[in-house]
Amino acid sequence: MRVAFVGGTKFVGPVAVRLLLEAGHEVAVAHSGEHEPPGDGLASADHLHGSREEMLAAGGLVERWRPDALVDTFAGGASASKAAALRGCAERCGVGQIVAISSLDVYHHCVEAGLGDGSGAVALPSEPVPLREDVSALRDRPYPGAHEGHDNVAMEAELRGFDGRVTALRPGTIYGPHPDTREGFIVAKVRRGERRLELPDGGVQLFHRVAVERVGRAVVAALELAPDGFWACNVVDPVDRDYASLAGAIGRLLDWEWEPVSVPFSSSEHPWHVTHAVLASDERLRHVLGVTEPDPDAALEECVRWLWGRSC
Repeated sequence: MRVAFVGGTKFVGPVAVRLLLEAGHEVAVAHSGEHEPPGDGLASADHLHGSREEMLAAGGLVERWRPDALVDTFAGGASASKAAALRGCAERCGVGQIVAISSLDVYHHCVEAGLGDGSGAVALPSEPVPLREDVSALRDRPYPGAHEGHDNVAMEAELRGFDGRVTALRPGTIYGPHPDTREGFIVAKVRRGERRLELPDGGVQLFHRVAVERVGRAVVAALELAPDGFWACNVVDPVDRDYASLAGAIGRLLDWEWEPVSVPFSSSEHPWHVTHAVLASDERLRHVLGVTEPDPDAALEECVRWLWGRSC
């Protein structure tokens, strides 16, 4: 299959593109050219350079490459207008499938958990967890604290009108060997020699995480196995840790002893700003797309070792 990957140069893209190539697909990476995907494993991919608007426009580079499927990471933020441009390109190309990288932030529960700036948090959340694609309510507005113009709900809504297969992959917090992964917050504490570990409200914060390789495998599987029409799929690890457990695991990997202290939620700096656990079902990911790898402990160790090596 000829797959045009829009915005595949930063975190998810290089991993997914490598897996697509290994699966035998022809891949074009459509991007600005400012950040070339790293690694010799991507040398066989075509590279289409230009602005997003230019590449997706009528007669643009993506259309002229004649893809069979489009994958979009919506780098820099998702929106209805970006989705409309992608949908228009797909319709002109006669593409049969779109795979869109969305997020768990589409669920109303994330607003009630305080994702973003915390202003939407409630004491008694209304949605049960784990969050399910066919049951859990979506947000009816952008979540508080989202940067202006970014809204995965609006993006998904626009793509629902596409006359073909649309797979909306909804990852949790993505981690892996990359400088922007949130685990770097904990690794940096060890690097600075900080043994005091502030655990907000005991460290129970949990926003379901996912290894970047699992996201890449979901992209590959979706092209072959996703059902017809619009279909959403949570992309999360089969198990996860809250903030306290994650810090403990990273400490053990780095042979580090913490001195934990419980502090109020609002008085501590930490990268998991949710007052209620955000957990999602991975049944569709496992049973429909068949994605079961990588092992979360092995993926965490790879992430931590990479971050530690980078900081040394």
